Amino acid sequence: MRPRRALAMLCALAAAACESSPGTVSPPATTAKDASVAQPREVDETVVPKRRSAEPNPLGLPAANVTFTEGQFVYAVPEAMLTTAKVGVSLELRAAKVESMDGHDVIVHAASGPAYNIHAGYVVAPRMKPVQRGTRVMVPYRAQLRHATVQRQVKNQIVVRYGDVGVALGDQAIAIDEVGVLGGGLEPGAYALARHEHGQHLVLLVSLGTHADGARRWLVLGPEGEARILDADELTPLGDARKLKPGSSVLVAWHGDMVPATLRTIEPSGLVSVKRPRVGPTLIVGIDMIAPAPATTPPTP
Repeated sequence: MRPRRALAMLCALAAAACESSPGTVSPPATTAKDASVAQPREVDETVVPKRRSAEPNPLGLPAANVTFTEGQFVYAVPEAMLTTAKVGVSLELRAAKVESMDGHDVIVHAASGPAYNIHAGYVVAPRMKPVQRGTRVMVPYRAQLRHATVQRQVKNQIVVRYGDVGVALGDQAIAIDEVGVLGGGLEPGAYALARHEHGQHLVLLVSLGTHADGARRWLVLGPEGEARILDADELTPLGDARKLKPGSSVLVAWHGDMVPATLRTIEPSGLVSVKRPRVGPTLIVGIDMIAPAPATTPPTP
């Protein structure tokens, strides 16, 4: 074979080898059909819907003409409880912050978890007012709404003594914007007496609304936190037991019921001591856990 012809054949073989090398092969042209398969798509909500909040008004409360401000401290029923809420099921009021209003709903968020929509009737907003020693207030305890009595103010905190947590905690300091003053009547966040067939219960008031039939009814939480909707005339304010004298007959909260007792002392801290007749030791409770006993009519001779 002639040298020139042999050299040409070697070059042709080298070029063929280069074209068949995996590192130099050009990728095949992508067709329109292939491109449509390869491109990522946005999630279609009809297939995978975005996370939705719970029903904001599971008990069908009437519209509430209330406005909240961004960052406001409130107590609200947690979203998880809204999903199963119905009359008779236990609810809680837990500390939260307002993000904004959404029509008649409020958007709130707790210390953990996402924000959610809730009807204003399931929200209690503390009333911020000047306080002094002895002022009755609503304050959080482990994020739940509780009652206490003011002892003193220290800079931007209010020192209180709890009266409804079941244990003696001593003085506790609370951020001033988390303290709500109680007026002593029927108001959101206050306790009240609710009549039942065997006597009276102590209930926590949540919100008052005018229903479709024109009746004014309260959403309340019963002795075990159970949600109830009661006519306004079924409820009675506790009254101010601090006006009573030692030896007065009172009613004291005992496992949710209001039972007879005798007032022993009213301490400067706002706590009171009472004694149930012939039953158990002296009880130390908050001023919002007792009420004056109703007057009895003497039998007709």
